Amino acid sequence: MSTDKKLCKVVYFDEDSVTDYVQIVSGGELEKTAELLKESNKGIEAGASAKASFGTVVAALLGLKASAEATVDTEVSFSANKMVKNIVKNTILTDFLEIIRKDSNNISSFYGYDITVPKESMTYVALISPYLSMLKGGAGIPAGDFNIAIEKLDNTIKSAKGYYEFLGEKDKQRVIFRFNINAFRNNYKAPDLMKMDISIYAIKVGKSSVSKLNFNNEFDIESTGAKDNPKYDGDLQKKKPEDTEMLDVYDVLLAGVEIHD
Repeated sequence: MSTDKKLCKVVYFDEDSVTDYVQIVSGGELEKTAELLKESNKGIEAGASAKASFGTVVAALLGLKASAEATVDTEVSFSANKMVKNIVKNTILTDFLEIIRKDSNNISSFYGYDITVPKESMTYVALISPYLSMLKGGAGIPAGDFNIAIEKLDNTIKSAKGYYEFLGEKDKQRVIFRFNINAFRNNYKAPDLMKMDISIYAIKVGKSSVSKLNFNNEFDIESTGAKDNPKYDGDLQKKKPEDTEMLDVYDVLLAGVEIHD
């Protein structure tokens, strides 16, 4: 991460993957999180009498019994627990930002990339399926020998795939970004990525091509003997040279909006 930029808005954060990465890099110990819990437990042992003391909050979070002097009513306890959970999660984010500031050899950064979705990919179908659900009940999408039920499309795709795949382009460089479906933050959704000047931090996981993202190729429909609907033959079967080019695939760990200091 460049020193003249600062992350000001988190759009996407794959917390589980980042936690694994931070633990591996730090030798299996999350120092800031460990220190937070240690200090909290110390506060509990001291029997802090403040009604919403930080030690009591962490005690409730960890399922520990606090002293009689440190009891907390249910409403205060609930909001305080949520606060501590957010603090613990945020230490993972700040630890990760600190790691990539010091050593970004394993993490690649991307800024100024145009984010698009290949129109014949499963990701494209997943993103438009909520809008298709507004159509008259019982409507379907013809797919060769199959007829896809629109009302079941969104949940089916999300059950079959754990991530969205986007094409990233800048100048003449093209890459494939994979975003964990469940890692979007602050009420952002996948389509928002295509409308923002977004910074991406990701780790390379392999190679693929745009043609391999084709909806048909996901299910290997051709090998089952099924034939495409004739009106789609020209679009789905014709492969452009750029679509067969092998591109680097990156799993995105963090994405957000940055500002200059």
